[in-house]
Amino acid sequence: MPPIYLDPAPRSYPDFVHLLGRGNRGEAAAGTTSSITDLEDWLLGEAINETDMLSLTESLAWRMVAAGLPIVRATIHVGTLHPQLTGFGWSWNKFDGLCDEIVVKAMSAQSEAYMRSPLRPAVEDGQSLFLDVSDPETQARYPIIEELAEQGIKHYAVLPMPKRIGAQRFDVVTIATAEQDGFTKQQQRQLDRVLKYLALHVHRHTSRRVAENVLNVYLGHSAGKQVLEGSISRGDGNAIEAVIWFADMRGFTELTEKYSGPQVNRILNGFFEQVVSAVTGNGGDVLKFLGDGVLAVFPFQCAASAADAAKAAMGAADEALRNLDAYNANPCEDVRNLNGWTPIRCGIAMHIGEVFFGNVGGHDRLDFTVIGSAVNEAARLEALTKRVMRPVVMSQQVGDLLEIPLDDIGHHELKGIVQPVRVFAPKHWKSTAIQI
Repeated sequence: MPPIYLDPAPRSYPDFVHLLGRGNRGEAAAGTTSSITDLEDWLLGEAINETDMLSLTESLAWRMVAAGLPIVRATIHVGTLHPQLTGFGWSWNKFDGLCDEIVVKAMSAQSEAYMRSPLRPAVEDGQSLFLDVSDPETQARYPIIEELAEQGIKHYAVLPMPKRIGAQRFDVVTIATAEQDGFTKQQQRQLDRVLKYLALHVHRHTSRRVAENVLNVYLGHSAGKQVLEGSISRGDGNAIEAVIWFADMRGFTELTEKYSGPQVNRILNGFFEQVVSAVTGNGGDVLKFLGDGVLAVFPFQCAASAADAAKAAMGAADEALRNLDAYNANPCEDVRNLNGWTPIRCGIAMHIGEVFFGNVGGHDRLDFTVIGSAVNEAARLEALTKRVMRPVVMSQQVGDLLEIPLDDIGHHELKGIVQPVRVFAPKHWKSTAIQI
């Protein structure tokens, strides 16, 4: 998920909509535009330099005003490929001078607000709507129209853009005016041309955003960013120092023997959801799902110091175990109803080392991961959690960076590691049959 910010201005959004960013450049965003010709020239030229949709939308709206189009409100809505999100939107309003970037969660598709929105026929079926905001029937059909009327808006247009290749739904633009008679025929033709040019930019930015979302979901934020920046050849990558974080679910083999594939998948998803949210919520990057295990890193370069990276990794371990306790107390219904289901437990290990973070694989099938002895040692440390009956263990390198009470549980030989490793465990996660 992208970062979400609180809205300091008197704008309100439904629970499934969150503010990501805001522009408030005002009329200065219009640049030198003073005519429709200037606006079209900008769209066909300089607009290519706009680095993001928020900046593009704000510039476009104010340039349309400067070109003589009587708009007071404009929004752009695009879909995306993301398991938690429906899409993104950009909302400009002349009355408050602000332009917002928002993200819309997947739950919006079932909301009454969406079901009764004029966006729905445009998004799903590509219908264009030209609505008289003062019409009582229109207000009754679309609740948002009454809100627009209270803002002094007279006419509201909902216009789908040409569907992107592979897209399931239409991207949509809305335009509103406070003019009593709405847009003239000439202004409608001008708007039609402007929106056709705009669609090219929206497709370009949206394709980039979809690529980012897909890469972030499947590779992780850091790996996805590197791939988008051109690290796509075998061997591309760099050495990083990081806390290597490994979590492994208990009893997975028994689960595969007891339950069907779909049932095991539901249990795994419950486990991964609790662990992944803990890692990402503490600034870590999940790199791999290894069967029933999670490999993550907390790079030093992404923290203020090595100690801060270790503190974040320990915070993720604490949160993951608390999350699992809460989940076990109230699992989702299709897991709770499984015959013979038992609470989910896991072991977590942390180690520090320099690893290579980059592309490995064959010529035409690559994987972005971390490799190095520190990764192997972290995996071996996790296996030790069963032997020492502690849910969390760490190497001395991690322990030395933490300012929390630790138990020294001695030197241990790890499979494939030449020298015995001194191992510590946090005192606040003592051994119990329930935790292990």
